[in-house]
Amino acid sequence: MVSPFFGGEERTDSEILYADSPTLKLKEIDRLWQAFLPVGSNRDHRAAKLFGPKSTGLSGVEYPPTLLVVAGLDPLQDQERRYGDELVRCGKVVEVVEYPNMVHNFHIVMEFEETQMLFFFEIRDFVHKPLSLVENR
Repeated sequence: MVSPFFGGEERTDSEILYADSPTLKLKEIDRLWQAFLPVGSNRDHRAAKLFGPKSTGLSGVEYPPTLLVVAGLDPLQDQERRYGDELVRCGKVVEVVEYPNMVHNFHIVMEFEETQMLFFFEIRDFVHKPLSLVENR
């Protein structure tokens, strides 16, 4: 999962710190949630906050091994890490790859061509790993 889009009513440190990120601003995140979520709901809705109090969770759900890509300058990074932590707590296999100096959607920004190639190699390597190696991590 590359920059998964999750939220919640409580602002995270990364949402506050990177509110004016060049590729995804906090006001844009809020506008997207407003457009996506059912009328009258907020960012604690189970569609936004997958592991919140209104969630049914993923414990009994078959879920493939997951590669989670987190950009260090992404306002959503705290939500992304929380998602990965919850998947692990539910017994799911998660491999996290961090790009500390990258922004949300860095993989489509041409100025980051060198990092894009590393990113694509990470995905290729993950996809081609034998399932037994991924599950034993």
